[in-house]
Amino acid sequence: MPDHGYREIYRDTGDGGVQLGASADRWYLYEDHVHLAPQHSAGRLMRFDAELLPFVDSLDRGALAVVDMQNDFCAAGGWTDRSGLDYQACRSAIPGVQRAIDAARRHGMFVIWIYWHNRPDLRNLGAPTLHSFKHRLDQAGIGEQLERGQVLTAGSWGAEMVDELKGHLTDDDIHVEKVRMSGFYGTHLDQVLRTQGIQTLYVCGVNTDQCVSTTVEDAYFRDYNPVVIADATATSSPAYCKDAVLFNTKQCWGFVTTTEAFANPQPYRKASGS
Repeated sequence: MPDHGYREIYRDTGDGGVQLGASADRWYLYEDHVHLAPQHSAGRLMRFDAELLPFVDSLDRGALAVVDMQNDFCAAGGWTDRSGLDYQACRSAIPGVQRAIDAARRHGMFVIWIYWHNRPDLRNLGAPTLHSFKHRLDQAGIGEQLERGQVLTAGSWGAEMVDELKGHLTDDDIHVEKVRMSGFYGTHLDQVLRTQGIQTLYVCGVNTDQCVSTTVEDAYFRDYNPVVIADATATSSPAYCKDAVLFNTKQCWGFVTTTEAFANPQPYRKASGS
């Protein structure tokens, strides 16, 4: 009879671990790390430092998601700036995003650019989404006109990537246009990840507590493995908002790491009892 033990949730792995999940989607939980791909006995298995625990995964299963690094969020004269919010706080993510992109390319991972590109006629947006960004009569909302064009509208200056990241774009990158906070809602992101065999999504960008967090949560709901790169995310909200996202990510949705740890994982060599 064939051994179907891999179908048993919480089974003893026989080497000091406990199986989470079943079949090809299983993880192995050990005292000092989590193995996200125990069915991969060869290839580019690496150990990443992270919270709450380090994790092991194959580089071939990962991709970097860069969320909303657009002028309207991160540039002087953009929507965040013109709304009186702290656009400089959003700009603080730029160096970390640059480091994360460079690391992803060294790892041979896809870079996925996720960003707002709304229709000029706004027919893709309902009242709840419009109200999320227009709470006062004198506040410019999505699609309304500022000095440099319509807010977060396809073809506008505000919807472009910030200048500091334009040189990091390549023809091999994947672009996902969205019309809600989450990078998954109403987009082809899920199909891209599944067809390319990507299971672990490393996420950076802005705003940590809005478009980054909803993308991470939706990845988690779809049984992807989300990893937030903390020093490559930022928000114009108060600091406690980012702190809450990082806390919930490592406690519930996935893992939290840094650009240094993402760039420098260690080859995984299975030891006795791990």
